[in-house]
Amino acid sequence: MTKIQKSPVIHPRFVVLALAIGMLAACTGCKTVESSYNPGAASAPTLPCPVALSLSKEFTSYECVNSQVVLVGEVIHAPLGPSLQKYATYVAQSVFGDVQVLDSQPPRSDVKLLLVPRVTGSRLNPPAGNVRVTTGDLGVHWDFNDPKTGKTLYSTQIESEFAYPHIRFDAHFADVVDGLMTNLTSVTIQRFNASKDVQQLSGH
Repeated sequence: MTKIQKSPVIHPRFVVLALAIGMLAACTGCKTVESSYNPGAASAPTLPCPVALSLSKEFTSYECVNSQVVLVGEVIHAPLGPSLQKYATYVAQSVFGDVQVLDSQPPRSDVKLLLVPRVTGSRLNPPAGNVRVTTGDLGVHWDFNDPKTGKTLYSTQIESEFAYPHIRFDAHFADVVDGLMTNLTSVTIQRFNASKDVQQLSGH
């Protein structure tokens, strides 16, 4: 006797789930956030002294990557490296004036301090719920080293936060990145100028 095989019954819920997964996969993309941050020419130094600035490849090519859902499945990439390089150079020149930006060469013999910045973390947050605000935060750690021995003489952590309120639900990431960098620049210069340790190390 021939058995009649029944076709499996596909529940409508599974059909909806499969379609939803397919739509998510199709919508997955990458959004690159460009920054227009440009601090311009450095002001007159407040603690004049010759220093060297060491910028690692990790620092000058740093990217903030945020996988939070903004538009379904969208990943946010913010290449902050170029802005961070401008920031570090501007800060060093505004505070110390005579800055040797190292490029594989050793510090000059008259250099008093070796400055080494590194990013400790960053985040961009899209609007959530009914709150039409895009926010972000960025942290940079600075080491002040002896240029001859490499010993760390002083360290400080700089944190920057910025919020951009808006009417629509669009995520204004570019505005947040520019605000983060501008705020980071201001806070760093203030911190260096107010530090008794930095004043002593620079001979002031």
